[in-house]
Amino acid sequence: MGASATLNAIFRTLAHQSAAVEDQIERLKRANRKLGQEQAAGMHVLQTLTKPELGANWSGSKARAFQKKRDAAQDNMREKLTTRVDGYQQRIEAKIHELQLKRDFLAGTSAMAHEAGALVHKGEKAADALEHQLSKIKGRLF
Repeated sequence: MGASATLNAIFRTLAHQSAAVEDQIERLKRANRKLGQEQAAGMHVLQTLTKPELGANWSGSKARAFQKKRDAAQDNMREKLTTRVDGYQQRIEAKIHELQLKRDFLAGTSAMAHEAGALVHKGEKAADALEHQLSKIKGRLF
């Protein structure tokens, strides 16, 4: 495969991988926003769970059992809405950061490919430098 064909394959690979990374980042950002919205809605529901207050008319073993169940439901829901959702969001944010690093890596590789493209136009004088540059790029991508 000639240098131009190799360079074209590299540019196609870079474009494909970059598009895939961008798509993953956007999907994760949407999922993270949706989780935040669901968390906010759940916290609103949690507030309504404790209403109405049990007044003086509510007394006895059935009232205490009801209040215990309501408190347990509230604690369980709060735990899910805070600890678990926050944990999911942190994992999503970590994956987004990882993908952003990959995107930056691909951008750097693209810059190297553009430099190699400039070497193609220099002809035989730059053949060794071009071959070295293409080898470095291939090592990064494949």
